[in-house]
Amino acid sequence: MKIHQTANLTAGILFTLILSTLLHFCYDWSGHNPFAALFLPINESVWEHLKMLFFPALIYTLFEIFALSKTSARFLSARTLGMVLGMFFIVSSFYTCTGITGKHSLAMDILIFILAVLAAFLLSRCLEVHCPAVCLPSWLSSVILLLIVLCFFIFTTRPPALPLFQDPAR
Repeated sequence: MKIHQTANLTAGILFTLILSTLLHFCYDWSGHNPFAALFLPINESVWEHLKMLFFPALIYTLFEIFALSKTSARFLSARTLGMVLGMFFIVSSFYTCTGITGKHSLAMDILIFILAVLAAFLLSRCLEVHCPAVCLPSWLSSVILLLIVLCFFIFTTRPPALPLFQDPAR
């Protein structure tokens, strides 16, 4: 199935933004299901909000691999690096903004998240098309993604006593 790359990129961004918005509320809707907690944000910590970028982007990436036959090592490598950058952007921007302003802002959180999704997908596309030298082997990209999933599972069930994992609402 051939699809225009700009349309595919836009679809990935919109899919991630829309699904992540829904995921923000799904844990409560699930009745606090422990299995759902592995994939859904369970509180307002920065760590839990990283799931809102990672899992929708991963779902869209798997769609691209299986439905659109995007199987090159460059694609998976670029998308993996893009998702990691997007998550890093969320963490660094949140702490920078709250450090500068001294307070938490919902509007700023939303803006940071939107920018992180854009950064993740746009960097991914840029790396795939313009930077072939920045390419991890497919197996390494897969291992990195699996390690991130494992970290989400472990740190959701046993969060370290660090600010990244603490719910600021509590």
